[in-house]
Amino acid sequence: MARLKPQVGKIQSLDEANMVLKEIGILEKELEGIDADAHKRIAEVKTDAAKKGEDIRKRIADNSALLGAFAEYNKAELFKEKKSVQLTFGTFGYRKSTSISVKKTTLELLKKLKLTKYILVKEEPSKEAMANLDDETLHQVDAVRKVKDDFFCEADKEEINKELLKEQVA
Repeated sequence: MARLKPQVGKIQSLDEANMVLKEIGILEKELEGIDADAHKRIAEVKTDAAKKGEDIRKRIADNSALLGAFAEYNKAELFKEKKSVQLTFGTFGYRKSTSISVKKTTLELLKKLKLTKYILVKEEPSKEAMANLDDETLHQVDAVRKVKDDFFCEADKEEINKELLKEQVA
């Protein structure tokens, strides 16, 4: 299948370029409205779902607490040989979990005792700071400064709003 190049057209003058920028601004404004409406509706749906599910979440928490109390009360009998009970509609029981709790002094004490393998250190080049280095130094550390001109276009929303107001009045 042959590739098709899009027919973009050509701009012949600065006036045409200005009109293209105007159209971009109008389209961006329209898109912002669409996005704002979508975000508003999404927020409403999430709020509605949270409200509708509130009683269900509470019942799940209450039922889990009931099962937990039952399991704790009958722990010796139910969990003699295993840590969970499998029933027709699911499983309940106990899982071993381990966590390490640290205090503000832990890091300094690890350093003092030379237990550095238990300390996380993330090392990476700071490109932001390296921007201040000269090109020769960058070359010495196998880095290179890349400078390029990136095209941009920016519609003047203030002027477009004024123009739209004029058109509405006329």
